[in-house]
Amino acid sequence: MTLSNPKQYYSRFLKGHEGKLHFAAHSHHFWPDVTRDAQIAYWDDCAALSDEKWGKIFSETIPKTQKHIAKILNLKDHEQIVLAPNTHELSTRLLSLFLGKKDLKILTTTNEFHSWRRQFLRLSEIPEIKIHQVNSNNVPQDRATFLNEMKSELAKNYDVVFLSQVFFDSGAALTDEEIQYLVEATPASTLFVLDGYHGFAAIPCDLAKLEGRIFYLGGGYKYAQGGEGIGFMVVPKGQWRPAYTGWYADHAHLSQAPGSQVGYSDNGMAFMGATQDPSGFYRFNAVWDLFDTEKMNVTNIHQYVLGLQKTFLKHLPASFLKAWSLKPLYSPELSWHGHFLTFEAPSIEIAEKCQQTLSSHHILIDRRGTRLRFGFGLYQNEADVSELTGRLTKLA
Repeated sequence: MTLSNPKQYYSRFLKGHEGKLHFAAHSHHFWPDVTRDAQIAYWDDCAALSDEKWGKIFSETIPKTQKHIAKILNLKDHEQIVLAPNTHELSTRLLSLFLGKKDLKILTTTNEFHSWRRQFLRLSEIPEIKIHQVNSNNVPQDRATFLNEMKSELAKNYDVVFLSQVFFDSGAALTDEEIQYLVEATPASTLFVLDGYHGFAAIPCDLAKLEGRIFYLGGGYKYAQGGEGIGFMVVPKGQWRPAYTGWYADHAHLSQAPGSQVGYSDNGMAFMGATQDPSGFYRFNAVWDLFDTEKMNVTNIHQYVLGLQKTFLKHLPASFLKAWSLKPLYSPELSWHGHFLTFEAPSIEIAEKCQQTLSSHHILIDRRGTRLRFGFGLYQNEADVSELTGRLTKLA
């Protein structure tokens, strides 16, 4: 199915950015208008139910969110999906499984997003924790070398593997087949964590063959378009007892007398925390209820964005790249690439000045170090891309 006019669903955010070209969909995707009604619906439920709202949230709202996520990832068991305010909380809870272990070995890459890079740097200060980073700077140009180095390291019996599905600073994406290749090379005793930060609800992802084997992290802040407060993790079945825990983790037995043993749910809920703002679940459900009604799915959304990216590259003025000495960091095969295109400047100073110049001309993008990122989404159309390349031509 071809999406004809998805921009119609974003009137409120478009009005709020009138006159500006917002090409940072990968940083903060606009929310569809239905999310405002969903936010109000949450408030109304609070007013009508007060403390009894949790019964509705746990019996209706959360299961609907879990089922939407399971459908997007082609998973059978929605109860193995745990929700939280953000993915960092979930991944920290996952690491708490190893609290007290005398030595912990973690395998990751050099290009994980800021929150996890910061966490890894801090953990590496602890003598008992050993972290090895495989160089992933050149994934856009040389995927084979990266995959071979990862496979070689995986044979060394790490406790945890943490790997991005789409690298945050280049947009290079791993295919389902490449992910399966790496998982199959991983010992069963190793926890394999796939970070869908820039993958979930952006590029088609089928986890059916890996269900029950890997942890998958994702959220609603970006491409899922529900905003903040919707982190989730797909959890393999098991008797999980994370040390970092809260009352949500055994919600089903809350009314029973407390015992000496800390209890946990027998599904993904074992990784839940404590009281949070659930309004994000309302917004997320409203978005994907709308998309289901309009027969919009990740496959045709990705094709729509891919079309915008190709139009952008077709008309991108070479003079603009030359003026700022920008180097493209994407492969010619955009069919399997994240929803942003990255250009590397020769220095942070030049990258910063370029971003500031674009902003002064009402072109909004973002930057990660020397890398400038142009993001594309459903609230843009071909006319917006033409306007963007036209302004870049004038700037050059």
